[in-house]
Amino acid sequence: MKTLIVSGGWLRPAFLREKWEELCPDLLIAADRGMDYALDAGLIPDLIVGDYDSAEGTSAAHFRERGVPFRTYPARKNYTDTEAAVREALGAGSTEILIFGATGGRLDHFLANLECLLIPLEAGVPCALIDEQNRITLRKEPFTVLRETAFGSYFSFFALGESVEDLTLAGFRYPLQGHTLRKGSSLCVSNELEEASGAVTFSRGILLMVESKDREEG
Repeated sequence: MKTLIVSGGWLRPAFLREKWEELCPDLLIAADRGMDYALDAGLIPDLIVGDYDSAEGTSAAHFRERGVPFRTYPARKNYTDTEAAVREALGAGSTEILIFGATGGRLDHFLANLECLLIPLEAGVPCALIDEQNRITLRKEPFTVLRETAFGSYFSFFALGESVEDLTLAGFRYPLQGHTLRKGSSLCVSNELEEASGAVTFSRGILLMVESKDREEG
């Protein structure tokens, strides 16, 4: 089951609508202010979660009138509304989670949303933060990227944690062989595919991958 989460960071409603039509999710969850973006995009969430400290009352009233279920969390809590939405998605049996509105705006919220990727990772469920220029994922096992399904032209890799051991990049413009990628290194920023596919292997650690495109790529 594919779940799309709309978080409360900056998000262009037209982009959200476009991706919703393209991805055809089975479940749409709005996290707090994400309901405002859903309303502006002409979408009706299957579930709305949060403490509603940043959402407009008109959105809440609109969706309540349409029978959308709300799950209310206390304003004083030890997790964000986006984390609550991720856990709701996992509890509903999601097999893939795509989060929008998670990168724009406050950097503390972005970093918290980045950390939220660890929750589905540990559950074995693919999850990505997506905006108009980036797709961000975490990996703990070797994988292959394909040019035909790549989000953009550029691939950047970072260690989430102290290090990623024995990192090898094959099929990329800047290959790598058995490298220890440590936290704080910018060595693996802005790589590109040299072939139709690229193999990414490593023996230990959590690898953060950012697929990016320049604005002119559309």
